[in-house]
Amino acid sequence: MAVRDTVRDAQRRLAALDGAYTRAVTNFDRASARRAEMLAEHDSLVTLAQEEVERTIAAMAAEIGSDLTATLLGLDAAHVRHLAKARRGPAT
Repeated sequence: MAVRDTVRDAQRRLAALDGAYTRAVTNFDRASARRAEMLAEHDSLVTLAQEEVERTIAAMAAEIGSDLTATLLGLDAAHVRHLAKARRGPAT
């Protein structure tokens, strides 16, 4: 009888440990999914903000010129010209 009790106790303990592991994995998967969702959302916000910066640089360059814009903002003039040209679209 003692062996059967020992086996049953071991089975119960194994089932409890397996349950704890399963819950931990489920919590980890849920947390990882939430993290990925939040990162994607924040990446989108960063992209929108970067586009706004580029639009304002292009608008400034259209008003006062690419070289002066680059000088005032401490940017590379070629980069400013590129942004201004990209915002204007293809030449017609």
